[in-house]
Amino acid sequence: MNKLESKNINLLIDFDSTIIKEESLDLLSTISLQKITNKNEIIKQITNITTNAMEGKINFSDALTHRIKLLNAYKKHIEILIRKIQNNITSSFVDNKQFFQENYKNCYVVSGGFSEIIYPVVKPYKIQKNNIFANQFLFNNDDKIISIDKNNLLSQDLGKVKVAKNIKGNNIIIGDGFTDYEVKKYNAAEKFIQFSGNINRKNLNPYADFIANDFNEIINFINNNYFN
Repeated sequence: MNKLESKNINLLIDFDSTIIKEESLDLLSTISLQKITNKNEIIKQITNITTNAMEGKINFSDALTHRIKLLNAYKKHIEILIRKIQNNITSSFVDNKQFFQENYKNCYVVSGGFSEIIYPVVKPYKIQKNNIFANQFLFNNDDKIISIDKNNLLSQDLGKVKVAKNIKGNNIIIGDGFTDYEVKKYNAAEKFIQFSGNINRKNLNPYADFIANDFNEIINFINNNYFN
């Protein structure tokens, strides 16, 4: 039995700007739009939509659909992105690789991002495919991303809340955005740890049980609150 399992603690970890340093769709846009004439304008538009969604200013499902339409991305771009992200993982997450490998049964990735991107990145940390809850791309015959699976809970508003309610135990949600806070707000987690190591969304600070600048602080918080 691993340490977290002994106390029935589940870590529900966001991906973008938490496990990795940036937002994966924003990074994908810099790859897929590279040869587009007005690429800077579109990239800025995508980034603004991301920011507004993460701060709770626009609903998540609309933001996601809108960004996908702007991307002009193919499978080949996802492969390039994964290689780029593997060198862009949050340093303190990498430093605590042994912790995640030892406690992988109780570590979940709950993200509005995409499983096609997430799984190759977290696989070395032993986080299992069935512990990853994320969106999925839909492709056409030319391997172009044309949409997302809208039956997936994570494509919907309050998707993280719906997923978290099906994960039984003492859930701790860790992330940088409004959708992470909502998991605690709607009683699907008992703690919300706001991860500020990559971006500090200050409008969320009052709602956090703890604000962590790195994963060392998160592990110390868990040890002090659950194992003392």
